[in-house]
Amino acid sequence: MTAYSVFAKLYDKMMDNIPYEEWEQYLLMLMYKSGVSPATAVTEIGCGTGTMTGLLYEDGFKVTGLDLSEDMLKEARKKYPDIVFTQGDMRDFELPEKQDAIISVCDSINYVLTTDDLAKTFGSVKKNLKKDGVFIFDLKTRYFFENVLDGRTFRDRGPGFKCIWKNSFDQETCIHHYYLDIKTKDSSDWILSKEHHQQRAYTAQEIVEAAKKAGFVRGSVYDAFTFDKPRKTSERLYLVLYQ
Repeated sequence: MTAYSVFAKLYDKMMDNIPYEEWEQYLLMLMYKSGVSPATAVTEIGCGTGTMTGLLYEDGFKVTGLDLSEDMLKEARKKYPDIVFTQGDMRDFELPEKQDAIISVCDSINYVLTTDDLAKTFGSVKKNLKKDGVFIFDLKTRYFFENVLDGRTFRDRGPGFKCIWKNSFDQETCIHHYYLDIKTKDSSDWILSKEHHQQRAYTAQEIVEAAKKAGFVRGSVYDAFTFDKPRKTSERLYLVLYQ
């Protein structure tokens, strides 16, 4: 089954522990630090159900959202009917106008599985930015996949659904696998759906090489939700690439 099909309808329920408002405040600090002011044009790639896009919209930004999954976008449009959400591939997209900032949060970039596709993503972002535009994105780290998720099984349940979430990290390919068994209630019956998600852990060198290949020459990296340098035990990083 395609990733984010059944899961799309349950995504917000299962991710209700994410402190999106706090994440947005940190994102705003990064944006202002990079010269992005309110009321400017911002696009979120890998926007999912649009929660972060919606928060930025409520704070006065001119926002659009782009995601590969039409199922996720359906949920986003229900929540924010006044925002333009477009189906597209972050490795090759073209926006109607160049943006002041392009963002990608909630580890959407980890879903890019090869260094070639990472460079394509960066290149596609760069061509859609204004002259002084910035690209801000986050990444889960190899430390997180290996030490926090690998080998662990999570269970979640709520009104009308049950989910078993198994995790496995391949050290040779640096690909982390999520196996989801999702049961949803239909009348009196439970229907089982299976989804397989994959994310890639990238080294600092791979990120730098992909950025240079795309034409970015300046960047910053932070231990997530701080302005500190990354640590060996950092679980998530935020990166800023300057046009």
